[in-house]
Amino acid sequence: MVLFVLLSWIILSGVGYWGKDHIYKDYRVEWHSIPYFVMVLQGIHDGAYPWSKDKMETWEVLATEEKEDEHETELPLTEAEGEPEEKSFEMVSPEYFADAVFIGDSRTVGLEDYGNLKGATFFATVGLNVYDMWDQPFCEVDGKKMTLEEALGKKPFRKVYFQIGINEMGRGSIDSFMKAYTNSVEKFRQLLPEALIYVQGIMRVTKEKSESDPIFNNPGINDRNQRIAQLADQQTIFYIDVNEVVCDEEGNLKEELTFDHLHLYGSKYNIWVEYLLTKGIQMDVGKKLP
Repeated sequence: MVLFVLLSWIILSGVGYWGKDHIYKDYRVEWHSIPYFVMVLQGIHDGAYPWSKDKMETWEVLATEEKEDEHETELPLTEAEGEPEEKSFEMVSPEYFADAVFIGDSRTVGLEDYGNLKGATFFATVGLNVYDMWDQPFCEVDGKKMTLEEALGKKPFRKVYFQIGINEMGRGSIDSFMKAYTNSVEKFRQLLPEALIYVQGIMRVTKEKSESDPIFNNPGINDRNQRIAQLADQQTIFYIDVNEVVCDEEGNLKEELTFDHLHLYGSKYNIWVEYLLTKGIQMDVGKKLP
Protein backbone atom coordinates (compact mmCIF):
# COMPACT_ATOMS: atom_id res chain seq x y z
CA MET A 1 0.00 0.00 0.00
CA VAL A 2 2.80 2.39 0.96
CA LEU A 3 4.64 1.52 -2.25
CA PHE A 4 1.51 2.21 -4.30
CA VAL A 5 1.02 5.62 -2.69
CA LEU A 6 4.68 6.47 -3.24
CA LEU A 7 4.57 5.44 -6.90
CA SER A 8 1.36 7.43 -7.43
CA TRP A 9 2.94 10.50 -5.88
CA ILE A 10 6.03 10.18 -8.09
CA ILE A 11 3.98 9.69 -11.27
CA LEU A 12 1.62 12.61 -10.57
CA SER A 13 4.52 14.85 -9.61
CA GLY A 14 6.26 13.95 -12.86
CA VAL A 15 3.14 14.68 -14.87
CA GLY A 16 2.75 18.03 -13.11
CA TYR A 17 6.36 18.99 -13.81
CA TRP A 18 6.03 17.91 -17.45
CA GLY A 19 2.85 19.94 -17.96
CA LYS A 20 3.75 23.05 -15.98
CA ASP A 21 4.61 25.01 -19.13
CA HIS A 22 1.58 24.04 -21.23
CA ILE A 23 -1.41 22.19 -19.76
CA TYR A 24 -0.97 23.72 -16.30
CA LYS A 25 0.75 26.95 -17.29
CA ASP A 26 -2.14 29.11 -16.01
CA TYR A 27 -2.09 27.54 -12.57
CA ARG A 28 -0.31 29.66 -9.97
CA VAL A 29 1.87 27.16 -8.18
CA GLU A 30 4.98 27.65 -6.10
CA TRP A 31 6.90 24.37 -6.23
CA HIS A 32 8.49 24.86 -2.82
CA SER A 33 5.14 25.20 -1.07
CA ILE A 34 2.67 23.30 -3.27
CA PRO A 35 3.73 19.95 -4.83
CA TYR A 36 3.27 19.41 -8.54
CA PHE A 37 0.88 16.50 -7.93
CA VAL A 38 -1.58 18.95 -6.34
CA MET A 39 -1.53 20.93 -9.58
CA VAL A 40 -2.45 17.76 -11.49
CA LEU A 41 -5.36 17.02 -9.16
CA GLN A 42 -6.65 20.59 -9.47
CA GLY A 43 -6.36 20.28 -13.23
CA ILE A 44 -8.37 17.07 -13.27
CA HIS A 45 -11.10 18.81 -11.24
CA ASP A 46 -11.17 21.63 -13.82
CA GLY A 47 -11.24 19.24 -16.79
CA ALA A 48 -7.56 19.26 -17.72
CA TYR A 49 -6.69 15.57 -18.13
CA PRO A 50 -3.01 14.96 -18.97
CA TRP A 51 -3.75 11.55 -20.50
CA SER A 52 -6.23 12.98 -23.01
CA LYS A 53 -4.53 12.87 -26.40
CA ASP A 54 -6.03 16.08 -27.71
CA LYS A 55 -6.12 18.04 -24.44
CA MET A 56 -2.70 19.58 -24.80
CA GLU A 57 -3.35 20.41 -28.46
CA THR A 58 -6.64 22.17 -27.69
CA TRP A 59 -5.54 23.88 -24.49
CA GLU A 60 -3.68 26.65 -26.26
CA VAL A 61 -6.56 27.10 -28.71
CA LEU A 62 -9.07 27.44 -25.87
CA ALA A 63 -6.81 29.87 -24.03
CA THR A 64 -6.46 31.96 -27.18
CA GLU A 65 -10.22 31.96 -27.74
CA GLU A 66 -10.79 33.02 -24.14
CA LYS A 67 -8.46 35.98 -24.59
CA GLU A 68 -10.13 36.93 -27.88
CA ASP A 69 -13.55 36.73 -26.22
CA GLU A 70 -12.42 38.41 -23.01
CA HIS A 71 -13.64 41.88 -23.88
CA GLU A 72 -16.90 40.53 -25.27
CA THR A 73 -17.52 38.32 -22.23
CA GLU A 74 -16.90 41.04 -19.70
CA LEU A 75 -18.81 43.82 -21.34
CA PRO A 76 -21.78 44.95 -19.26
CA LEU A 77 -24.41 42.26 -19.35
CA THR A 78 -27.18 44.73 -20.10
CA GLU A 79 -27.45 46.37 -23.49
CA ALA A 80 -29.85 49.19 -24.10
CA GLU A 81 -30.54 51.48 -26.99
CA GLY A 82 -28.84 54.84 -26.77
CA GLU A 83 -26.93 55.88 -23.69
CA PRO A 84 -29.13 55.50 -20.59
CA GLU A 85 -28.24 57.60 -17.60
CA GLU A 86 -26.10 55.77 -15.06
CA LYS A 87 -27.66 55.26 -11.65
CA SER A 88 -25.84 56.88 -8.74
CA PHE A 89 -25.21 55.58 -5.24
CA GLU A 90 -26.96 57.25 -2.33
CA MET A 91 -27.28 56.83 1.41
CA VAL A 92 -30.01 54.41 2.52
CA SER A 93 -31.43 53.12 5.79
CA PRO A 94 -31.07 49.54 7.12
CA GLU A 95 -34.56 48.76 5.78
CA TYR A 96 -33.03 48.81 2.32
CA PHE A 97 -31.75 45.27 2.90
CA ALA A 98 -35.13 43.76 3.75
CA ASP A 99 -35.47 42.33 0.23
CA ALA A 100 -31.76 41.63 -0.26
CA VAL A 101 -29.89 38.34 -0.39
CA PHE A 102 -26.20 38.09 0.46
CA ILE A 103 -24.29 35.27 -1.23
CA GLY A 104 -20.71 34.41 -0.37
CA ASP A 105 -18.06 32.57 1.59
CA SER A 106 -16.82 32.80 5.17
CA ARG A 107 -16.47 36.56 5.04
CA THR A 108 -20.17 36.87 4.21
CA VAL A 109 -20.88 34.39 7.00
CA GLY A 110 -19.16 36.88 9.31
CA LEU A 111 -21.33 39.67 7.95
CA GLU A 112 -24.40 37.59 8.73
CA ASP A 113 -23.22 36.77 12.26
CA TYR A 114 -21.99 40.22 13.28
CA GLY A 115 -23.41 42.76 10.81
CA ASN A 116 -26.86 42.95 12.40
CA LEU A 117 -28.54 43.31 9.01
CA LYS A 118 -32.02 42.47 10.22
CA GLY A 119 -34.39 41.38 7.48
CA ALA A 120 -31.67 40.47 5.01
CA THR A 121 -31.34 36.89 3.77
CA PHE A 122 -27.97 35.14 3.73
CA PHE A 123 -27.00 32.16 1.60
CA ALA A 124 -23.38 31.81 2.64
CA THR A 125 -21.08 29.10 3.90
CA VAL A 126 -17.44 28.66 4.84
CA GLY A 127 -15.32 27.51 1.90
CA LEU A 128 -17.85 28.40 -0.80
CA ASN A 129 -16.29 28.88 -4.23
CA VAL A 130 -17.60 30.03 -7.58
CA TYR A 131 -16.94 26.69 -9.28
CA ASP A 132 -19.18 24.60 -7.02
CA MET A 133 -21.65 27.10 -5.60
CA TRP A 134 -24.56 25.93 -7.74
CA ASP A 135 -24.06 22.26 -6.94
CA GLN A 136 -24.04 21.87 -3.17
CA PRO A 137 -27.17 22.28 -0.99
CA PHE A 138 -25.74 24.85 1.43
CA CYS A 139 -28.77 27.17 1.67
CA GLU A 140 -31.19 26.78 4.55
CA VAL A 141 -34.79 27.81 4.00
CA ASP A 142 -37.44 27.02 6.62
CA GLY A 143 -35.13 24.45 8.19
CA LYS A 144 -34.47 22.64 4.92
CA LYS A 145 -31.16 22.50 3.04
CA MET A 146 -31.36 23.21 -0.68
CA THR A 147 -29.28 24.42 -3.62
CA LEU A 148 -28.76 28.09 -4.33
CA GLU A 149 -31.02 27.98 -7.39
CA GLU A 150 -33.82 26.42 -5.35
CA ALA A 151 -33.37 28.91 -2.52
CA LEU A 152 -33.42 31.96 -4.79
CA GLY A 153 -36.80 30.85 -6.06
CA LYS A 154 -38.37 31.01 -2.60
CA LYS A 155 -38.57 34.81 -2.36
CA PRO A 156 -38.74 37.73 -4.83
CA PHE A 157 -35.37 39.25 -3.90
CA ARG A 158 -34.78 42.74 -5.28
CA LYS A 159 -31.09 42.98 -4.46
CA VAL A 160 -28.26 40.46 -4.72
CA TYR A 161 -24.95 41.06 -2.93
CA PHE A 162 -22.27 38.72 -4.28
CA GLN A 163 -18.87 38.45 -2.58
CA ILE A 164 -16.67 35.51 -3.45
CA GLY A 165 -13.18 34.78 -4.70
CA ILE A 166 -10.68 34.28 -1.89
CA ASN A 167 -11.08 30.49 -1.88
CA GLU A 168 -10.37 30.35 -5.61
CA MET A 169 -6.92 31.94 -5.30
CA GLY A 170 -4.33 29.51 -6.67
CA ARG A 171 -6.97 27.38 -8.37
CA GLY A 172 -7.29 27.53 -12.13
CA SER A 173 -6.58 30.82 -13.88
CA ILE A 174 -8.10 34.28 -13.69
CA ASP A 175 -9.86 33.54 -16.98
CA SER A 176 -11.45 30.34 -15.68
CA PHE A 177 -12.44 32.14 -12.48
CA MET A 178 -14.05 34.98 -14.40
CA LYS A 179 -15.87 32.61 -16.73
CA ALA A 180 -17.52 30.89 -13.75
CA TYR A 181 -18.09 34.23 -12.00
CA THR A 182 -19.71 35.82 -15.06
CA ASN A 183 -21.91 32.76 -15.57
CA SER A 184 -23.11 33.09 -11.97
CA VAL A 185 -23.97 36.76 -12.41
CA GLU A 186 -25.89 35.96 -15.56
CA LYS A 187 -27.74 33.22 -13.69
CA PHE A 188 -28.74 35.73 -11.01
CA ARG A 189 -30.17 37.87 -13.80
CA GLN A 190 -32.17 34.96 -15.14
CA LEU A 191 -33.50 33.82 -11.79
CA LEU A 192 -34.17 37.31 -10.40
CA PRO A 193 -34.88 39.58 -13.38
CA GLU A 194 -36.16 42.39 -11.16
CA ALA A 195 -33.13 42.48 -8.86
CA LEU A 196 -30.19 44.82 -8.67
CA ILE A 197 -26.92 42.91 -8.56
CA TYR A 198 -24.01 44.14 -6.46
CA VAL A 199 -20.73 42.43 -7.35
CA GLN A 200 -18.40 43.04 -4.44
CA GLY A 201 -14.65 43.23 -4.70
CA ILE A 202 -12.70 40.50 -2.92
CA MET A 203 -11.49 41.80 0.43
CA ARG A 204 -7.70 42.08 0.53
CA VAL A 205 -5.35 40.58 3.12
CA THR A 206 -2.83 42.26 5.42
CA LYS A 207 0.59 43.35 4.22
CA GLU A 208 2.26 40.59 6.24
CA LYS A 209 0.05 37.94 4.66
CA SER A 210 0.35 39.36 1.16
CA GLU A 211 4.14 39.53 1.19
CA SER A 212 4.62 36.03 2.63
CA ASP A 213 1.95 33.99 0.86
CA PRO A 214 2.42 32.94 -2.80
CA ILE A 215 -1.29 32.31 -3.18
CA PHE A 216 -3.31 34.63 -0.94
CA ASN A 217 -1.79 37.99 -1.81
CA ASN A 218 -3.07 41.41 -2.78
CA PRO A 219 -1.63 41.61 -6.31
CA GLY A 220 -3.63 38.49 -7.17
CA ILE A 221 -6.74 39.85 -5.47
CA ASN A 222 -6.39 43.18 -7.29
CA ASP A 223 -6.13 41.41 -10.66
CA ARG A 224 -9.41 39.63 -10.00
CA ASN A 225 -11.15 42.73 -8.69
CA GLN A 226 -10.23 44.66 -11.82
CA ARG A 227 -11.93 42.00 -13.90
CA ILE A 228 -14.98 41.81 -11.61
CA ALA A 229 -15.42 45.59 -11.84
CA GLN A 230 -15.75 45.30 -15.62
CA LEU A 231 -19.07 43.51 -15.18
CA ALA A 232 -20.75 46.62 -13.79
CA ASP A 233 -23.00 48.61 -16.13
CA GLN A 234 -24.34 51.07 -13.50
CA GLN A 235 -27.85 50.14 -14.58
CA THR A 236 -28.55 46.72 -13.11
CA ILE A 237 -25.07 45.57 -12.05
CA PHE A 238 -22.96 47.62 -9.67
CA TYR A 239 -19.41 47.13 -8.44
CA ILE A 240 -18.71 48.00 -4.82
CA ASP A 241 -15.45 47.44 -2.99
CA VAL A 242 -15.25 47.34 0.80
CA ASN A 243 -11.47 47.63 0.51
CA GLU A 244 -12.12 51.37 0.29
CA VAL A 245 -12.83 51.44 4.03
CA VAL A 246 -10.92 48.48 5.51
CA CYS A 247 -7.49 49.01 3.91
CA ASP A 248 -4.60 51.33 4.75
CA GLU A 249 -2.98 53.88 2.46
CA GLU A 250 -0.91 51.13 0.82
CA GLY A 251 -3.99 49.10 -0.03
CA ASN A 252 -3.52 46.35 2.55
CA LEU A 253 -6.15 45.12 5.02
CA LYS A 254 -5.54 47.00 8.27
CA GLU A 255 -3.87 44.81 10.90
CA GLU A 256 -6.08 46.14 13.68
CA LEU A 257 -9.25 44.96 11.92
CA THR A 258 -8.35 41.28 11.58
CA PHE A 259 -7.46 38.35 13.80
CA ASP A 260 -6.02 36.07 11.09
CA HIS A 261 -4.94 38.45 8.29
CA LEU A 262 -7.99 37.35 6.25
CA HIS A 263 -11.20 37.89 8.24
CA LEU A 264 -12.51 40.84 10.20
CA TYR A 265 -13.01 40.80 13.94
CA GLY A 266 -16.67 40.39 14.76
CA SER A 267 -16.72 43.90 16.21
CA LYS A 268 -15.44 45.38 12.94
CA TYR A 269 -18.19 44.21 10.59
CA ASN A 270 -20.04 47.44 11.33
CA ILE A 271 -17.49 49.13 9.03
CA TRP A 272 -18.67 46.94 6.15
CA VAL A 273 -22.33 47.60 7.00
CA GLU A 274 -21.82 51.36 7.16
CA TYR A 275 -20.12 51.20 3.79
CA LEU A 276 -23.04 49.27 2.28
CA LEU A 277 -25.44 51.93 3.56
CA THR A 278 -23.69 54.48 1.32
CA LYS A 279 -24.23 52.36 -1.80
CA GLY A 280 -27.98 52.30 -2.18
CA ILE A 281 -29.73 52.46 -5.55
CA GLN A 282 -33.32 53.62 -5.69
CA MET A 283 -35.67 51.89 -8.11
CA ASP A 284 -39.29 52.31 -9.08
CA VAL A 285 -41.36 49.66 -7.31
CA GLY A 286 -42.45 46.93 -9.69
CA LYS A 287 -40.07 47.97 -12.45
CA LYS A 288 -38.64 44.98 -14.27
CA LEU A 289 -34.99 45.25 -15.21
CA PRO A 290 -33.81 44.60 -18.77
